[in-house]
Amino acid sequence: MASFDLLVIGSGPGGYIAAIRGAQLGLATALVEKDPGLGGTCLHRGCIPAKTWLESAHRFEQMQVADDYGIDGVDAKALKANLATIVKRKGRIVTKNAKGIEFLMKKNKVTVLKGFGKLLGGGRVDVAGEVHEAKRIILATGSAPKPIPGLETDGVRVLNSDHILDLTELPSHLVILGAGAIGVEFASVFSRLGSKVTLVEFMDTILPLEDEEIGLELAKIFKKTYKMDVRTKTKITRIEKRADGVACFLEGETPGEVVGSHLLVAVGRSPLVEGIGLEATKAQVDRGCVVIDKFMQTGEPGLYAIGDIVRTPWLAHVASDEGIVAAEHAAQSLGKDVHPHPVRYDRFPACTYCDPEVGTVGLNEKAAKAKGLDVQVGTFPFAPMAKANIVGEPHGFIKIVADKQYGEILGIHILGPKATELVASSVALMGGEFTVNELINTMYPHPSLNEVFPEAARAVYGRALNM
Repeated sequence: MASFDLLVIGSGPGGYIAAIRGAQLGLATALVEKDPGLGGTCLHRGCIPAKTWLESAHRFEQMQVADDYGIDGVDAKALKANLATIVKRKGRIVTKNAKGIEFLMKKNKVTVLKGFGKLLGGGRVDVAGEVHEAKRIILATGSAPKPIPGLETDGVRVLNSDHILDLTELPSHLVILGAGAIGVEFASVFSRLGSKVTLVEFMDTILPLEDEEIGLELAKIFKKTYKMDVRTKTKITRIEKRADGVACFLEGETPGEVVGSHLLVAVGRSPLVEGIGLEATKAQVDRGCVVIDKFMQTGEPGLYAIGDIVRTPWLAHVASDEGIVAAEHAAQSLGKDVHPHPVRYDRFPACTYCDPEVGTVGLNEKAAKAKGLDVQVGTFPFAPMAKANIVGEPHGFIKIVADKQYGEILGIHILGPKATELVASSVALMGGEFTVNELINTMYPHPSLNEVFPEAARAVYGRALNM
């Protein structure tokens, strides 16, 4: 039996960051992981692999219009997506990053324990049959694709987001159920690589959690640019597997039968809390998620929970910040001179890496009005911006939601080129509680995509200069 000050179960972006922070603060720290490599779902089956697929699709699309940029000799008709090579590249990137996390554990003197971690109560944790003790424990066990009764995945024709990352056969027709971040990202990948794509969403718009204008405009771009079949207010009631594909039976605004070569079920994820021993503690579970306070503490003294097993935004960067808060609070409770700051969930950036990209932070227009706020908005398109035309992506827009009385920026919503990078400065603007007038009076470089910021701010008052 080994004893630690802090023991973290799960090595995803929340868990391994929590372990490093605990070690930095002088805690004897251990990290438990059941998978062969460190990094969790984000690195092995989520964020990182998906983005390698997206980058390959982006490069493939660029090569098809190489002649527009003065690059001769590229036969667009001869281009072919080699999925096996994409999968191999994905594997190399994942392995490199996993080794990087292993190095960080050694550098920070974090003990890595391989095996399934189960709480036994009283600060004890079973890992692969060996019991360890810890003064403080952080649960970071993550999530998995959500199973849907009647739409069971088989990894061959009916896929989840794990399966599709290792697909080596290009679907002739990919039907995707669910148009959240996962669904639209893979729709963007395979439509660009050459698959026919049908995107099915039960809600009124695709990306239903984003500002309504984002979803409506993205659907238009998907239909016009990628010839995608986008069906909202529609659901798949049942499927029928056939020798050459999957028949999907639809109900809703666009009912009927769609036969695809493959079906991707992308309707969310489930927190991994089964079998981890919560019943041996006083921790409470509500609708599948562990209940925590602002410092990520559960109802069990000394036990914390972060990431996809708590009811906060399920994003890697949110989990990392939660891991820092939990580790710092654990260290403080053990006498370390540190002052944890709770996560600001009203200012987290949300990114969707489809094409065009989506990056948002803060309240959207509908949510702000639902709170009873008197708001005004400013919207400005990328089309007039020189840099957007130079990079060949003059589509989408930026939208600012602001308080009408004082002009404080309440939310920034971007659909367009490099939106997932541009949103970083949006987070800083909101963190500094910028007003619309302060943004108007801030100078941005030309030519750059960032020029949309002051233009959107001017648009709040109806005085944009370039439209």
